[in-house]
Amino acid sequence: MASTKQKTILADVLAQVDTLSTRHDMYVEQFVTRANDELYAMLADMMRVREDIAASGCEEYLVKSLRRTLREQWDIKTQKNTSVTALVVRYITRGKRQLAHNYAGVIDRATAAGITSDKLVDYIRQQGSIDAIRKKTADTELRKQQTEQVKLMQGNLARYLVANKDVGTIAFANGAHKISAGAADCEFNVSLSTCINGKEQVVATIYPSAFIVDYCLNLYLLACKAATTDSNTGDFYGFCKANSLNMDLVHWWMQDNNIASAADAQAVLESVRGKQPKHEAANEAYALTA
Repeated sequence: MASTKQKTILADVLAQVDTLSTRHDMYVEQFVTRANDELYAMLADMMRVREDIAASGCEEYLVKSLRRTLREQWDIKTQKNTSVTALVVRYITRGKRQLAHNYAGVIDRATAAGITSDKLVDYIRQQGSIDAIRKKTADTELRKQQTEQVKLMQGNLARYLVANKDVGTIAFANGAHKISAGAADCEFNVSLSTCINGKEQVVATIYPSAFIVDYCLNLYLLACKAATTDSNTGDFYGFCKANSLNMDLVHWWMQDNNIASAADAQAVLESVRGKQPKHEAANEAYALTA
């Protein structure tokens, strides 16, 4: 049972924390919430300037003037491919590049969603915050970058296979293959084969489909990535399990494709990786809490 002294100390502590709780609520209301409200309103006004420029009928002249003024008065240089939104925001923030990038990203995402300046504040609140919008934009950009990377590696892999791989030839029973290699914009034909009496035998050809070819190339890359982990470190098992691959099948696939080791698989990936597309990454920093 608590003593009188303990109860007195508890009462004093509770009084202090209750007072501080009230003080904190006032701080959030007066500084954080109001600061955010003011920031959202400023972004709406920035967006309105962008809308006015677009509707002016002399956008090119205005953009050149803003760009020249930034350069001449504040020694701030902008690239020709800088978006009008980013240019306007950077002019307003006097060249704070990353801040302008963040703010312009919010405005551009809202514009893409069909939001106009008079609805921007409500839009930001509905999305949760500026930071929530930034994260969604970053996620979208990451998915775009990943898609571009996959397409790049697919194209490089297609060229690599034609130039460097020869796993066998096919002789069709009815003579020459009738399907053109360029049919339906496909670089490859797809055939179904199975092992009959110890011999690989083609049983059908598939109607040309870019989707099937892309899927096959992705499977090739996935199996190749698995093969790069086949070095007795335990990574091979983990990678195959995570990607629903059968280890024995990967080994057979390696044999079929003349990939004798993890080093060989790594060499293939290095050959097809190519130069990756570069994208400016969004920064977490904000001048005001969002």
